[in-house]
Amino acid sequence: MQMSELGAANYAKRIAPAKDAISQREAYRSFGEARVKRWISQDLISSVRSGDTIRSKVLYSLAELISVETSEKIAHIVNR
Repeated sequence: MQMSELGAANYAKRIAPAKDAISQREAYRSFGEARVKRWISQDLISSVRSGDTIRSKVLYSLAELISVETSEKIAHIVNR
């Protein structure tokens, strides 16, 4: 089921890239703030600002987030 969700997210990213973006607040709520910050520090995901100012919204790719989460879960299962 997770792989189908990942496939759907990647498809949506290709068809409508703007709909793939979620805000930092949504990413923290969905995936956990500590995990998202760790993925950023490890350069596993990238962020984009929606504007030029420091106060503009930070956006992440939902497909990237799902992909990193899925690979993390699979690595945990494989390395048992």
